[in-house]
Amino acid sequence: MGQTADVTEEDPGPVVQRILLGAELREARENSGLSTSDATRRLGWYAGKLSKVEQGDKSVTDRELSKAIDVFGITRERADALKELATEARRKLPPARVPEWATKYVNLIAAATELKLFFPDSFPGTVQTFEYAHAMLSDSVVVSRADVDRMAEERIKRATTLLHNEEARFWLIVGEEALHREIGGKRVLRDQLEQIRQFANSPNTTVQVVPFDGGAHTCHGTSFTIITLLEGKPSIVYTEGLTGSDYLGREHVRVYNLAYDNLRAVALSPQKTVEAIDRRIEELS
Repeated sequence: MGQTADVTEEDPGPVVQRILLGAELREARENSGLSTSDATRRLGWYAGKLSKVEQGDKSVTDRELSKAIDVFGITRERADALKELATEARRKLPPARVPEWATKYVNLIAAATELKLFFPDSFPGTVQTFEYAHAMLSDSVVVSRADVDRMAEERIKRATTLLHNEEARFWLIVGEEALHREIGGKRVLRDQLEQIRQFANSPNTTVQVVPFDGGAHTCHGTSFTIITLLEGKPSIVYTEGLTGSDYLGREHVRVYNLAYDNLRAVALSPQKTVEAIDRRIEELS
């Protein structure tokens, strides 16, 4: 069974701060004209450490950060902000259980200012009702049965938080199959669609459906999330498999954003999507 790890809903968590710190340090290194190998040599770090720091996978000590500030020529004002960020990145968090490899994603979702999701055949965990989540988790081969209830509760908490979040911009595109696949049965799917209808009515949310008859698009068989933490800062692409996940940046983000624009173009309009959801709710009633 899959392991679980600790995260929190209220606190975006140190992983967010590590990623932001890493992005800042990467930008400063590039502005200084140093390659990763040159910077590593001047910092006196082992091979691969700088890449891990820049990707948000490793924290730095105050001494290491001070060295990086000197090597990259970071201004005092910016250095003070980075030191505070580094301190935050080393905090401990209160517990909530999710699969170990998904902890970074959960924290990123909580801290995002913009989310773009595409799922071809079901509704993602960030918008699921308890029963829909419970049905999906119960059939998972990597989630322990002892964790199903707790994890389903965490998903509905995230959905509720996102639904009432007036700050974050949220885009959700799903394939038409999501409207028809009866995960948990007809009633569970109907309740899930009614919740999606609430999202569609939210002023900060756009919901679209890619219809069966829409022809080819750029993302067949691929689900992904584009996460923006701060406006003007690099976004992150999250992809997930059965036993692990991946976080992509830089050129990948550009490609996935182009793909998302393609999906928006071939999908039903938000109004047509609401009409399709209403028809499906009526069929399931």
